[in-house]
Amino acid sequence: MPTSRYSLQLKVVNSVSQAARRWQQRSAEAYRGAGHAGAPMSLLYVLADARRGLTHSEIAARMKITGASVTRLVDWLEDAGLVSRRRLIGDGRSRLVVMQEKGATALAAFDGLAAAMRTRVFDGVPDDELVTALKVLDTLATRLLTDPGLRPEDAGADDEALNS
Repeated sequence: MPTSRYSLQLKVVNSVSQAARRWQQRSAEAYRGAGHAGAPMSLLYVLADARRGLTHSEIAARMKITGASVTRLVDWLEDAGLVSRRRLIGDGRSRLVVMQEKGATALAAFDGLAAAMRTRVFDGVPDDELVTALKVLDTLATRLLTDPGLRPEDAGADDEALNS
């Protein structure tokens, strides 16, 4: 028989999944509605804070996703002309991913729409509740990425929601 904690955990999992799907859908609709092509904007937000660029492993750590997922996102953005890869001086194997001007323009356009959506969605939610929600979600994301007992054999199967 399910416990109260069991039921609460199921409700949290379902709520997070539904919210993520709805958020992704509404973001994509707003962006397309404004005449823009879809792009994995989450990676551009990460790069916006790193003018020199980031390595794949730095991106993976910041976004809490696998290296395979980073590669797919960077490939997509590079094909669209939004980012480029550059050699990391002193390490011939590593490359820096750097946002291009076209990427900065796309991010600015998207962020205007996203900011309006965030304002509507988070209206009336106190800051302390947002801080608590962020702590819980960060803990869950970290555990799902780092706990070997929770990772699928195919490590590239994560984070499709990041493509919006």
